[in-house]
Amino acid sequence: MTLIAEDIINTMQAVEEAYHASKKLQKESDTVAFDTFRAKMLELHDHLSKLKMVLDNEEAFAMDELMDAMSVAYSGHRTEYRKTPRMNE
Repeated sequence: MTLIAEDIINTMQAVEEAYHASKKLQKESDTVAFDTFRAKMLELHDHLSKLKMVLDNEEAFAMDELMDAMSVAYSGHRTEYRKTPRMNE
């Protein structure tokens, strides 16, 4: 749950950055402002895609993370097989 909360916070920060870039683009319509805006929007898209994937597969992520924690507790290493990608490496 902590990792999901961090993803939400990161996404909210990306929204804020994209908003500021859009306001700057409205004031200064040049290629630098557009490139900055485009980069911030792509970053926001990446954050939203990751968050959507986690929320759409919440149960699978929770089970994989639980199995990882149990494996570390009993064997000292994370599980090799997962249904979902790791949330943090």
